[in-house]
Amino acid sequence: MKEEKRLEDVMGSLKGIQRAKAPHDGFAKIQQRLAQQRQEAAVLDQKSSSNWLKVAAVIALVLCSNIWAVTTYISSTNQTSAESGGYSQVTSDFNLYGNE
Repeated sequence: MKEEKRLEDVMGSLKGIQRAKAPHDGFAKIQQRLAQQRQEAAVLDQKSSSNWLKVAAVIALVLCSNIWAVTTYISSTNQTSAESGGYSQVTSDFNLYGNE
């Protein structure tokens, strides 16, 4: 009995309710939002590609500076070894470190 009464109350509360109607321009708004999202995605893609270009430029700069530093170090080491050969000749000629 209580269930029937509750069922009647629920069904009675639904009287007079109208079907929901979609706005006339609802589909156009959805299409507009989708187009806007596509444009924003395209802008983000362009920004991300320019960011990768910046990263590549920094990597190239670091690589070139490291190559320059290594070649400079190697050339200075070669010069030092060439000069030290002359010093050994001087020390042997004048017997600077020999015990006399």
